[in-house]
Amino acid sequence: GGPRPREAVERYFDAVGVAGATSTPRTYVIADSATDGLIGTLALTRRPASRPGHLAEGGEELELSYVLRRSAWGKGLAFEAATAALRATAEELPDQFVVVVTQTANRRSLDLAARLGFHHVEVFEEFGAEQVLAAARLHTFKA
Repeated sequence: GGPRPREAVERYFDAVGVAGATSTPRTYVIADSATDGLIGTLALTRRPASRPGHLAEGGEELELSYVLRRSAWGKGLAFEAATAALRATAEELPDQFVVVVTQTANRRSLDLAARLGFHHVEVFEEFGAEQVLAAARLHTFKA
């Protein structure tokens, strides 16, 4: 849903803990391999039909989303985590579309989606900003 104040994110993790934040299936922690410190989270969940941005009426497509600490940006960690999660999911689920939604202003996320193989579908408004919906077939991530 866009950037959130650091204090709000810290309150959220303090309230639910890492286990609570990742209790949904296909929700992962991205951790530093040297320190085991939290770098971010990644999720492959169903995009609710009630939200805009779908490939077909009724929606519920599998949606890739992630958030990383700013200090981890630009190091390839989101690409590595997304690739691993998408490959694992491609082995478990039948072929289907996966979507990514990000603000049109978020050039880094748009570039990452393109590097992963997602293709632009449409632009729409949500959270007071223009959003891009991009999609890829799950089978394209099989190793």
